[in-house]
Amino acid sequence: MAFSKPLITPAAPRAAGDARARGSASGSEHDSADAQHVPQPAPAPRVRNELRGEVFRDAALGICAVVATVDGAIDPAMRMRVAQLIGAHEVLNGYSAEELRDRFEDNCARLIMDPAFGHAYVMQQIARALETPEQTGEVVRIGCAVGESDGALGAHATAVLAEACQVLHLDAAEFLPGR
Repeated sequence: MAFSKPLITPAAPRAAGDARARGSASGSEHDSADAQHVPQPAPAPRVRNELRGEVFRDAALGICAVVATVDGAIDPAMRMRVAQLIGAHEVLNGYSAEELRDRFEDNCARLIMDPAFGHAYVMQQIARALETPEQTGEVVRIGCAVGESDGALGAHATAVLAEACQVLHLDAAEFLPGR
C-alpha cells in the first residue's frame, strides 16, 4: 500500500583522520566548507499535540473505513486513495504503515462481514475522540476528505458523516454544506 513515507538518512559520520588524509594540516578549511554542502534532513512538521495518540489514530482510521465502505464493499482504487490520504496526513504518517494498514483493514473487514456490529464498533472508536475536543473536528475533516476522494460526497457518505458529527457533538452544517 502507499502508506510508507520517504526515508531520510543523515550524512555518514566522518572518520577522525579524514581531514588529514586530504592534505590539510588543521582540516578546518575543508570541514567548514563541507559542512555547508551536507544536506540536512527536512525539519519535522509541526503537529498539534492534541492530535497525537492512539485515540485520534483509531477514530481517524475508523471514520476512513466507515466512509470507504459506505456501499457495503471497498474497491482497490478506494483503498489506494485512503492509503494516500492517510500517508499524507501530518499526524497519521507518524505511525508505522503496517499498523495503520492493519487497523484500517480490520475496521473494513468488520464493516463488510457484519455491517450492524461493524458500524457500532467503528462509531464507538470515533466517539472516543470526545476525550479531547480538538480531535473531533479533525476526525470529521478526514472523513470528508475520504468521502470526497472519488469526486462528490455521496448521499450515503453524507449520512454517515452526519452521524459521526452527532456522535462527536458537532454541528454537521459546519462540515457538510447543505446539511
